[in-house]
Amino acid sequence: MPGKPQQKPLVGVSQCLLGGAVRYDGQAKPNRIILERLSQLFDFFPVCPEVEAGLSVPRPPVQLTGSISNPKITGRDDPDLDVTDLMRQYCKYKPGELVNLAGFIFKSRSPSCGLNSTPVFIDEKCVTETSRGVFAKRLCESYPELPVMEDTDLENPKRLDEFIQSVTVK
Repeated sequence: MPGKPQQKPLVGVSQCLLGGAVRYDGQAKPNRIILERLSQLFDFFPVCPEVEAGLSVPRPPVQLTGSISNPKITGRDDPDLDVTDLMRQYCKYKPGELVNLAGFIFKSRSPSCGLNSTPVFIDEKCVTETSRGVFAKRLCESYPELPVMEDTDLENPKRLDEFIQSVTVK
């Protein structure tokens, strides 16, 4: 009698990287390494914090502004657009739904999902530093042992292998 098929680890992924047309401009950013290689090893749980929080597709682009420790999420072209409270409310409950994840792959430079690459602006033109997107920050605080990486790290074979090992051991 054949054994039960081995279940693949469940990895959260920014939905745009899986081909979901959820970005602010209505586009996707499908990542071939995720779709072709990692899909053989993992099952995916797509997450788009901005859409799940209630923002539309397409939508005005937003960016992190103000302080690194407590940034606001405001419109890139319309600084009066402030979705900070909406995104913070989402970030309060969403991590609790992700307790079964074995890892997460974030979209770089995203105001919600950037891992360490999201620019924080002091005004429209001046980048003070880079930081974590609001959702990435909250998820990493909730699960500090969770293996995480950004899409840009996937091109680094050593970093990719370390992520795969961390997820499969979990």
